[in-house]
Amino acid sequence: MHDSHKAKDMVDFAAAKAKELGKSKVSRIYITVGDSSGYSAESILLYFKDLSEGTVCEDAEVVITTVKASLKCPQCGEVFPRKLMAYACPVCGTEGMPGKIGTEITIDGIEAE
Repeated sequence: MHDSHKAKDMVDFAAAKAKELGKSKVSRIYITVGDSSGYSAESILLYFKDLSEGTVCEDAEVVITTVKASLKCPQCGEVFPRKLMAYACPVCGTEGMPGKIGTEITIDGIEAE
């Protein structure tokens, strides 16, 4: 259900930004979704389509950049991609700790006309 809230945030952000720019139609919205953000890009797209109907965002293309989750080694500082059931640092073998990379979900910008 929180995917619907994020889609609503996208519509609100894009509409406000378009108004600020003096534009009447949003053609594209750029977002970044991390693999470990807890959000589903596909679900956000479905909610966005429904929530944008009748707004300046209707029919806007949503461009999604996905970010793979990474771990950080507490021993040597290496940042490495998280793999399923494999948490060992490839440099020193210490178990990596979750970092911020891959947990983000951001609205990066819009294109409007």
